[in-house]
Amino acid sequence: MKKLGKLVVILFAVQIVALQVSFAQKLKPADVPSEVSQAMDFQYPYVKVSAWQLDGENYIATFKDEGAVGKAYISRSGEWLRTTYDVKKDELPSVITEYVKTNYPDFIISGSFLEEKENEPLHYMLEVKQEGIGFKPSKLTFSDKGELTSRVDPDNFKDPTATETKPVADNVQPKQNTTPKQTTAPKQNTTTKPASEPKPAAKPEPKPKPEAAPKPEKPKKEKPATVVTDEHGNVAIAESDVPEVVRKNLLKKILHPEDLNWFEIDNQYVAKCVNSGRKTAAYFSKDGVWDKTLTVLPEEAVTGPVLKHLNDFYKGFKFKTAIKETRADKDDKTMVEFYEKANYKAKVPTTVIFDKTGKLLRTIDADPEMADANTKADGKDDLDKYYAKMNMSLEEKANSSSSIPENIQAVFKLKYPRVTNVEWKATSDMNYEAHYYSARGKEICVISSMGNIVETLLQGKPENLSATIQSYLKKEYKGCKLVEYYSVKRIAEKLNLYKVIIQEKKATEQTELWFNLNGKPFNN
Repeated sequence: MKKLGKLVVILFAVQIVALQVSFAQKLKPADVPSEVSQAMDFQYPYVKVSAWQLDGENYIATFKDEGAVGKAYISRSGEWLRTTYDVKKDELPSVITEYVKTNYPDFIISGSFLEEKENEPLHYMLEVKQEGIGFKPSKLTFSDKGELTSRVDPDNFKDPTATETKPVADNVQPKQNTTPKQTTAPKQNTTTKPASEPKPAAKPEPKPKPEAAPKPEKPKKEKPATVVTDEHGNVAIAESDVPEVVRKNLLKKILHPEDLNWFEIDNQYVAKCVNSGRKTAAYFSKDGVWDKTLTVLPEEAVTGPVLKHLNDFYKGFKFKTAIKETRADKDDKTMVEFYEKANYKAKVPTTVIFDKTGKLLRTIDADPEMADANTKADGKDDLDKYYAKMNMSLEEKANSSSSIPENIQAVFKLKYPRVTNVEWKATSDMNYEAHYYSARGKEICVISSMGNIVETLLQGKPENLSATIQSYLKKEYKGCKLVEYYSVKRIAEKLNLYKVIIQEKKATEQTELWFNLNGKPFNN
């Protein structure tokens, strides 16, 4: 009977869970209101929805973004509410898992995800509970750095870290050990050794005969030492001139360096070698502290978000080279040079720079005026070109922000405190544009000279442009190619639009077209 009772309880709990799941009704794309689907397309123009659900008054769109499963919650009126991304337990920051282990021992993480909301920083949401049926979870919120921001425990929650102390009775006194310890005197060694007998005197050794003087050797002809230089003209130094601590730390980073040469560059020791068949350069301070390592990557090593970005935005590209920079401060980067179709014959490369998570930091567009210079520089070392590109990127970024008023930059920093690598542009209509890359892709924030954010733009993938707009372009603009398009939010007007940029195949000028969310032309 007891077993039957337990079975009934389990079946009842399963039915309750099934009822709860059934509340989220699955929908066909045709059953989703146009306001909701347009809001999703506007908020995430670069993804495709794999499933729609209706949960109460809200619609849920399930999609994949850079390999992560996301769920966007949108109201019936077409207002985006929030988006959650599933996060595996083993991918959570260690500071979060350590907090759970310490404060919720023997509990399990029943749910973990990232949540994105309007005007709120990206944060982690966790549910932890005791194993078994009927236990309600505790809900925890952490910042993107793993700092606890809120903790909500259910009613009748018993803190597992609390310890109970048993009261001591008044009449009971601790027992005292009254038994004295017995000490034993150390035994004395009474055995006496007999006196040793005198040894016989040693015989005197014979005197050695004097050795004959060695014949002087003929001096050998020394071969002239070969001078090794790097791509910058720096002359290699002898390995004996490199401190031992530097040489030891190199072997911690690179186990079997081949064709190793040492250089002293900019107050650093640089080891240039071949590691696992790849050209490598490791940088150390004078004290032997490792700073960074540059590695030339083959085309097959360019994978993940980097390759996805190239395939999405530069179809038919031709790979040129890639460099990975692994840094001690963990601010790793990867640079990829490639040829777009239009620039392949002229051999003018486009450059993209990503961080270690695959997030795009900067794009350096192909410059046709540099065709001759790039052709001549093809023999130049890849690592040398990496720093040339990085330096150019830094100079452009510094020049772009130096002419922007401080109050304009302050407005942007207040709105987007965690955004870095911003490229500023002053427009002809007295506005300022901040170009940057977020987890959603390329974004532009337009700020007026009065310090008001007037417009935000989010770049979408060309293939995700609505069919209505695509058919309009084929009919009205034959022979033109789609360069890019943006979802645009006009703050003051509370207006959502699409900005489409097209270009004739044999022309260099580009044309801007505007459409409303229904795909109809809009007079801007």
